[in-house]
Amino acid sequence: MIDAFTKAPVVQDWQWDLAARIRRGVEQTYGSLPDEVKCVEAIVQAINSMPSPSVGVTLSKRLSLTLEVEAAFLHGSKSQVRFQVGGTEYQRELADLLVLGAYVHDGRLAFQRACLIQAKRSGQSTGQAAARYVVDLGQLVLLASFPEFIGVAGVFKGLKVHLRNRSGMLGAYGLLSPPGEIIIVSARVLNQVLGGRRSLAAKELVPAILSESAASRSSMRSSDDCWWFDPNHCPSCHELAMHGFPHHWRRHHKLYGATGLGGVAQAPVESVLTCIGLDEFVQCWTGLRLGEVWHAGVALRSDRILRAALHAAVRRVGNATGKLAETVRVVEHAGGNDNIRIDNDNTMLDGGGFGIVSVIVRLRDGQV
Repeated sequence: MIDAFTKAPVVQDWQWDLAARIRRGVEQTYGSLPDEVKCVEAIVQAINSMPSPSVGVTLSKRLSLTLEVEAAFLHGSKSQVRFQVGGTEYQRELADLLVLGAYVHDGRLAFQRACLIQAKRSGQSTGQAAARYVVDLGQLVLLASFPEFIGVAGVFKGLKVHLRNRSGMLGAYGLLSPPGEIIIVSARVLNQVLGGRRSLAAKELVPAILSESAASRSSMRSSDDCWWFDPNHCPSCHELAMHGFPHHWRRHHKLYGATGLGGVAQAPVESVLTCIGLDEFVQCWTGLRLGEVWHAGVALRSDRILRAALHAAVRRVGNATGKLAETVRVVEHAGGNDNIRIDNDNTMLDGGGFGIVSVIVRLRDGQV
């Protein structure tokens, strides 16, 4: 269903406008000052400049779907965290940008995706040698494997967590290149391409990008024909697994099977691991195909831990900037006992230099 929604002309025009605004902002910034954090700020400003931050499509008499974006940038110090790997202690910046995508069904959050992106600009090309990206191996292992860390500065200060990265896309890099383009690549993929080296040229990522693009096209072609069954996250599926057909199974079949909504509802598709350019980034982000997933109202502690960490970042940046109101509301209303202490005192925030971009996709079903 999300694939059909994003193919609607009004949605494609909206995505194109958003990508074009982001590109103009990044190009203007990169051309005068090729600074990673300034480019992230330009992305946030472009999103906030959208004259229509939302777009909607009526699917049927009872079903409608809307998409809304919002963004915020917090100036200040970098978001530094401390962690240990192999007995060695490191302190590194966690990320420059947090990308969020939430799916809300009839006012209730079903799931949210998250991707922490570290922006990197390319070095200067010399002669016939291509420009290269220098990667800090300590930060690479942080974004690839997410060992337990404690925030020591910025929006994650005081937060001690061990985050799950099942998708391989909780941590990623945004590789900036002139005049203002960007490649998004999973930290795990980048780690494999580097193979222990400290730098690479963008062309070395082409095989991985092409391979994933082919796999993604094959997956998307067959997704509408696949039956959706997820007893861990859907009450109807759980009841079926435990006791046989529930009395409201016909409604579940109509909503999640026959209409193909399962791919967007409580069983999101696998995350992409690369985005080649701003257009693909906008399409994957607003199409809920980017980042690690956590589900609302489930017993998995790793989901609740991820929610708590995202909640802390969103609330702190939102409170400090006066933005992200809808994202804060959606995450807070998801509820749940996180068993993680989050300090409500924003005086612990000593800045950020950190951006958050968020999309909220809402499905409204008029059927009772």
